[in-house]
Amino acid sequence: MQRLQAVALVLGPVVFAASPLFWVDGHYGVTGGVLIALSMIPWVFGLIGEYDRLRQRVPVIAALWLVLLLVGMLGSISFGLQGFFEAALGVPGRIGVASFADLPPESVLVLWLPGPAFPAAMLVFGVLLVWTRSAPWWDAALICLAAVAFPLGRVLRLEWVAYVVDLLVIVAFAHLAWRAWRRAGRDAAASPGAT
Repeated sequence: MQRLQAVALVLGPVVFAASPLFWVDGHYGVTGGVLIALSMIPWVFGLIGEYDRLRQRVPVIAALWLVLLLVGMLGSISFGLQGFFEAALGVPGRIGVASFADLPPESVLVLWLPGPAFPAAMLVFGVLLVWTRSAPWWDAALICLAAVAFPLGRVLRLEWVAYVVDLLVIVAFAHLAWRAWRRAGRDAAASPGAT
């Protein structure tokens, strides 16, 4: 399972990074929205492997981070599906987002609170990596930088910023995945049943 989680640590960010390629006039569109929603499944699965390591060192903080991550997953999937349905139903431009003003409690719970939770979870994850010395400082720095710059690319729909942020995330998570893959190999070799 550890190796599957290592692969998921790369697959999630790569699928997510493909979404801006399909933006339509600064909106996610059908394909971009689906890619964002689907990317969360492998990405969070991979991050659960990182949670398993973090909880050994900081169990309470790791548990709170996991909750934040899951709320962020909800927000990312919600915004991805919002883009999908906006395009699929032919709702033009800003009308789709503006119509959520008619549903204040629901839209706050589904979009406006969980939406920022995913980059917040990435920022906390980067800080935890440094604090627990679970990864090289530059991995954590890339993740923190990407988390802070995330709103510029995704909220303001600055494509070039989104591409740069996504590239930072892919580099950092590819390295984390490589380390997780190697760790899984060492764990398998050290297990009593290994030959």
